[in-house]
Amino acid sequence: MDILLIVFLTLVNAVFAMSEMAVAASRRNRLLSLAEDQVPGARKALELVDKPTEFLSTVQVGITSIGLLNGIVGEAAFSGPLMADLQALGLSPAWASPLATALVVVGITFFTIIFGELVPKRIGQMFPETLARWLAPLMLSLAWLTKPFVRLLAGSTAWILRLLRLDNAAVHRMTSQDVSVSLTEAVGHGAIEAEEHQVVSNVFRLDDRPLTSFMTPRADVVWLDGQSTVEQALAEIREQPLHSWYLVAKGSMDHVLGVIALSTLIQHPQRHEPIADLIEPALYLPETLTGLDLLTKLKVEAEQHQNVKRHGLGRLACVVDEYGEVQGLVTPGDLLEAITGELTPSSHDTIHWATQREDGSWLLDGLMPLQEIKLRLALDDLPDEEGGHYNTLAGLMLYLMGRLPTEGHSVTWANWRFEVMDMDGRRIDKVLASQTGLS
Repeated sequence: MDILLIVFLTLVNAVFAMSEMAVAASRRNRLLSLAEDQVPGARKALELVDKPTEFLSTVQVGITSIGLLNGIVGEAAFSGPLMADLQALGLSPAWASPLATALVVVGITFFTIIFGELVPKRIGQMFPETLARWLAPLMLSLAWLTKPFVRLLAGSTAWILRLLRLDNAAVHRMTSQDVSVSLTEAVGHGAIEAEEHQVVSNVFRLDDRPLTSFMTPRADVVWLDGQSTVEQALAEIREQPLHSWYLVAKGSMDHVLGVIALSTLIQHPQRHEPIADLIEPALYLPETLTGLDLLTKLKVEAEQHQNVKRHGLGRLACVVDEYGEVQGLVTPGDLLEAITGELTPSSHDTIHWATQREDGSWLLDGLMPLQEIKLRLALDDLPDEEGGHYNTLAGLMLYLMGRLPTEGHSVTWANWRFEVMDMDGRRIDKVLASQTGLS
């Protein structure tokens, strides 16, 4: 009979432990969705999640009480017979009594930990929302029965938290890291594709990426001279990669006149007319803006010019530094690539950021953004990344070397060896990244 009582108390302890872990591991958004679908027990489970102190106090009262009862019942039921057996083996009463008590305590503790704590908690962790829904009504009923004592414990806990200046509401605040972890779990379970996870992660990083990290740098911008005629501009375009919009400048990019659409040049009947007469105003953005700022700006421009048949303010933007000099161009396509990652190369020229070779090394483009570098090379961070001293792989190389390199120069950082493979004038064009082994 005593054994059955201990087994029963252990099972009750298992219910408390299982409910504690199930509620702790439950995702509030998931329970909220189930509650909106009128799934039984979901709203009661939400009550436990939203009032953790009261719930945990109930659980603690139950587990502590059961532990005391288990000890009392076990000691009374088994210590006497076990002590007699030990004395029969030749032990003196002075040794047999404490040894019998110790063996009973160890045995009951082991049984309780395995079947009353570890196994049920693991089960609660495996099926959190389901078990939370099933056990919530029972836990709420027990909380009502023990309300006076639970309120005393909950009030004491809240008072101590206030003394420690800890925000009790902070546990319910979901961060972008929480979303990313949930998405990673979803990828592992096959609920979403890895590419979808990457897109969402890139969206969260948009506000951390300056325009300079994904713009087309000044040296690579294809622009048209404002003094050219339509015919001359079209002839020059045929020699270059095709774009839907072009920057128009006078002599150099230090004197930007505006932008012009390729369709405007093609459809214009007067082939000898200067293109300066056909341009539209250019949009200028400071280099301190982030990708999220760019998205907002493009949306505003689109709304302001929604009744205009064709305009360039939302199609092409000049990125300028603090001195007003144009540092590069950024387009909605660049923003899309920042979100989706490197776009699949098509028939026109597209930057190949990274190509992995058979030996595991990577041939990287010097214009590769920092986020892409960390993704391809599985790096958590880069040296002094928060300082904003560089935005591309080429900038990282210059930062690490402290000088303008030539082909063949290399630098090692974080178990990676970066070697300059090709220079385009004074710009680092291609870099070979090879692992040097673990330190």
